[in-house]
Amino acid sequence: MKQIVVLPVIVVLVLTFSLEAHVPKGGLGDVAVNPDGKTLVAGGDNRVLYVIDSSSLKVKNRVWFKSNIYEMEFNKDGSILVVEDTSESLYFISTRDWQAVKKIPKAGSMSAAPAANLVAGVAKGFRKSTVKFISMKDGSQKGEVEFPAKVTAVGLNARGNRLVLLATGPKEKEAKNPTPKELKGLEADVFKQKNDGKVSILAEFDVPSGKKISEKIIFYSAGSPVFLVGEKITYLLDYSNVNARIEGGNITLFKGMSSYNYGIGVSPDRKWILVGGLRQGTLINAADLKMTTFKIDNLPGWPEYYKGFGFAADGTGYAVTTAYRLIKINKNGSIEKAVPVY
Repeated sequence: MKQIVVLPVIVVLVLTFSLEAHVPKGGLGDVAVNPDGKTLVAGGDNRVLYVIDSSSLKVKNRVWFKSNIYEMEFNKDGSILVVEDTSESLYFISTRDWQAVKKIPKAGSMSAAPAANLVAGVAKGFRKSTVKFISMKDGSQKGEVEFPAKVTAVGLNARGNRLVLLATGPKEKEAKNPTPKELKGLEADVFKQKNDGKVSILAEFDVPSGKKISEKIIFYSAGSPVFLVGEKITYLLDYSNVNARIEGGNITLFKGMSSYNYGIGVSPDRKWILVGGLRQGTLINAADLKMTTFKIDNLPGWPEYYKGFGFAADGTGYAVTTAYRLIKINKNGSIEKAVPVY
């Protein structure tokens, strides 16, 4: 009888955790660049915020954060660093003393628009989710959207006045047709997406009023993709490397140069994308999807994967990896420098 009682409790706990928590990234999780261009902050699973000089890439300060660091972004004037941890809470860190001035739980899968001093985060539920619009200056809530489905990803545009979300669509049906064996690569991925019986809801809202602009069912589905919301074109970038370009009513799938996107980052001005997998990364121009690849040297031991990316105002990129390395990436897509962070 004890087994019959205990088992359902365990199942409920597992489901709750999986819905409201990220899996740790296994190294450095993300890097953010202060708008002044002088300072970077990197952090990850050892729960330390590393304050780094952007010129020398040397660590200037180490701050004990206590929780696993997942995503980060500075606000417009660099006075606040917004950090998302693996519990999907947002922390507002004052860069004056690197202490948290506010914590907001249940605001995960963050999308920041630093120019507007606004960040969006999601309180996820199986049947209903709440998207919160939060000031990056003081952590005050400016508005919200309640959506009657599980929201898997959100994206703000650079101006912070428009949000696009992806949510789980109507109950899945059986796959229409198996993927023909003769189809390979992107052709096979496109066929599978259109015939796997899965659909998603793509909805657009005015910010911060929360007024719905549009909503439609699309054939594309993904676990937890990252948005790049432009003024006319929206991108969905997924770990599987089956990515979507959406313009008006047209959806085009594309693949990057890596096998999988272990790390994904978009620039604050929404002009550039960085993705990476096993040692190899790709810089993507959002205007025309032109791609440039780069590769770091091979370290001994366990394989090294890219996990997070950040951008300076001039377009210079930065990456962090599972080997606790920080990599500086020039605007032409070449690696300038790679250093360990410890």
